[in-house]
Amino acid sequence: MEKEKSLQEVADELKNFSGRVKGEAFRTRVEFIKQKEGEEGVKRLEEKMEELGVSIKLEEVNSTDWVNEGINSLCVAVAKDIFNWTERDVFDLGRFAFKTSFLTKTILRYLVSLKMAINAIPRYWRNYYDFGEMEAVYCSEEDKHGIVRKKGYKTHPLICIQHKGYLTAGAKLILKGKDVNVEETKCMHKGDDYHEYRITWK
Repeated sequence: MEKEKSLQEVADELKNFSGRVKGEAFRTRVEFIKQKEGEEGVKRLEEKMEELGVSIKLEEVNSTDWVNEGINSLCVAVAKDIFNWTERDVFDLGRFAFKTSFLTKTILRYLVSLKMAINAIPRYWRNYYDFGEMEAVYCSEEDKHGIVRKKGYKTHPLICIQHKGYLTAGAKLILKGKDVNVEETKCMHKGDDYHEYRITWK
């Protein structure tokens, strides 16, 4: 387990991250903060980011632009700090991002089963990130569980929770509201070589 870093240490590390994500990720963060913290919340986040040495106008980020994923991840860490969010709030951010993302809706409207969705994850990842990979390891509708792995992606532990929320929302949508559980069984922040999520439902 990595020792906990100060917010400034996290900022100094993440602002130099080389991987990029589509600006759509920033848009969903902005909308979530507006709903949860009001319009003033976005300004507070930007001001704190500025204090940490990162200047960004979140609402000016274009959804189709490639932007620094380190800064995107830092937004979550800063938001949790200044708004006193719990891990449940970060999980809900992931669920919200899935439900409101245009890119997600575009891809998933063509998928009719969780197995098809899990097998499409690598293609979806390449549309959204320019680094790392997410692969389908296993999915059995008979056994009612699936496994996906995320490799080459290590920004901040909170993003593991956000991605757990994202996967939960996606599975529940495709499985039409069934009881879904997503567990991260391996994590790079805990010394594993990759992140692994196990999705089960009943």
